[in-house]
Amino acid sequence: MPLICIKSLPFEDECDIPDMIKGITSDLARATDVSIEHITVTWEFIPSRQYAVAGLMPASQPQSGSHPILVDIHAPSFHKMECVEAMMESVAFSISKRSGVSFSNIFINYCKVQSGNVFDHGEVKRWK
Repeated sequence: MPLICIKSLPFEDECDIPDMIKGITSDLARATDVSIEHITVTWEFIPSRQYAVAGLMPASQPQSGSHPILVDIHAPSFHKMECVEAMMESVAFSISKRSGVSFSNIFINYCKVQSGNVFDHGEVKRWK
């Protein structure tokens, strides 16, 4: 774990989402102390005109200005703040580089996951 959940409007130009996910995963592993086998990334599209900011609902993902790409990073509570910040910056940079969306048009929310709040591989996971 971490689990990176990305949502955006559809892109105007075709994007290779599987390649973007692989790149984001690799970039995150290189930028942090998290091994690649522990990183999960998903990307979902918000249907056109179903994402409003200030009442505006575009059909495709703006590169800058409004309607940021939305990212939730779920990571264990044992990560120090420097690592969390590195995760957020790495993910933002990687998404921007691969999608063409401005670095400043990416919104990331860090969700601290407490010990005992994850069920994975058939068991509740606990850490110190």
